[in-house]
Amino acid sequence: MCLSRVALDTGQLWVLDGKTGMHRPLDLPSGINPDQKRRRLRLAKVRCPNQIGEYPEHYLPYHYVDQAEEPVVIAMVGASASGKTHLLAAMIGKIHEQGLRGFGLSVSPLDIAEYEHFTSTHVRPFLMGNAVLLRTNHDVWEFVIGLTVEDTDDADSPPRAVVFFDISGDGMSVTSHIAKHAFFDVVDGFIFVVSPEDLERDDSAAAFSAVLDLVKDKEDKAAVVVLAKADQCRFDYPVDRWLREEEPTLDPARIREESRDIYSYIVGKDKGAGYLRPWTEVGRVALHAASATGAPSSDDDTSRYARPVRPRRTVQPFLSLMAMTGVKKGAEAGKVGD
Repeated sequence: MCLSRVALDTGQLWVLDGKTGMHRPLDLPSGINPDQKRRRLRLAKVRCPNQIGEYPEHYLPYHYVDQAEEPVVIAMVGASASGKTHLLAAMIGKIHEQGLRGFGLSVSPLDIAEYEHFTSTHVRPFLMGNAVLLRTNHDVWEFVIGLTVEDTDDADSPPRAVVFFDISGDGMSVTSHIAKHAFFDVVDGFIFVVSPEDLERDDSAAAFSAVLDLVKDKEDKAAVVVLAKADQCRFDYPVDRWLREEEPTLDPARIREESRDIYSYIVGKDKGAGYLRPWTEVGRVALHAASATGAPSSDDDTSRYARPVRPRRTVQPFLSLMAMTGVKKGAEAGKVGD
């Protein structure tokens, strides 16, 4: 997956061949019925025209480029040990398990094969096997997962492709890759992740600063700052209060109240100021506390958590971003992060 804005060319569609691992042409016979066509298009790809320089030949999901509105691009930012990987796995798992119909949102995979790969390598091992996931190790940015999100409360609102990219906390300091940072221009929203351990380190906010220094038109962007691994400070006020509020919300007043509380908690830490740059620089912002695990890893077995993982409030950052990026419409959603 890349970040090119691609005009849909229906002259040729492609599908991944499970046996060869290669893409082959996909034909849509003229006689197929709408249901058959819909099923085939869920697996269809288009070949991206951007195949120069750092981008070799690659294919994008058909539903990434056929939407009436542009995709919503979300970048996850934080130090390598901040908890980004576990947060996203818990977020996707909880959305899949509970759904978001109660909030007027329908969520489905953007690309079935990529979604299944992510759930089989991240979500199920983590949520069902209590596995400690490996930290991301890539160069600057990497596509993680894509969703199709629809506002079911607004008949005129088209489905939106929502794609998540992980930003390497270490790669951002490598100036030799500066050309790749241009993709921040098309990012719509950010999930800035900070852990309690980060608040004790001198240089952990470097990833936040590196990204914000490169982003243009920050006033047009949306962001959530997530105090991840919040179970580590579950006895600290006001974090304890919000960890008990397990039900997510789209109530702008409640989100504003939590944002103020988490802001006060972070700013009270010696190293906290650098993590609050999004609050002062990005157009629409919310702050949340979340815990992907609810427990530390075992001292005896670093590959497993000591107790069954119990994610808390991992869906809330997603809901806030859907409101702030305009995926979720309505007067109340429009007030989130203002």
